[in-house]
Amino acid sequence: MSEVQIFSGTSSALMVLIYGSMIAIAVLGIFIVLYLGNRDSKKNSGMLDELVLDERQQNRDGYTSVIDKSKFLGAVGVCVTDLRPAGTITVEGEPLDVVTEGGFVKAGDKVKVINVDGSRILVRQI
Repeated sequence: MSEVQIFSGTSSALMVLIYGSMIAIAVLGIFIVLYLGNRDSKKNSGMLDELVLDERQQNRDGYTSVIDKSKFLGAVGVCVTDLRPAGTITVEGEPLDVVTEGGFVKAGDKVKVINVDGSRILVRQI
């Protein structure tokens, strides 16, 4: 139904009152949300405090996103899977996800770790 059919017998003064009331309620709602969100001047204070994580994990506290694998630099390992160019090798019984310089290497072949950059381990076939 269109607006004209619903309010067909309503006077224009009543329509102004209805629309004015709706606008006033919307503006009041906005002010309430802004007030509750900014009650204190402290960072992260407001009505959503329980949902916001304000702690950070620091490296100095022992939290790291990447395990240091630089100890494998120069080590020789055996391919567990085909390296096309990524795959898995074992070095001293420890499995490692590696990438070759670009060529394919078959499972069972020996490779040497030539570069470690974060979690990326680069190998070359020997």
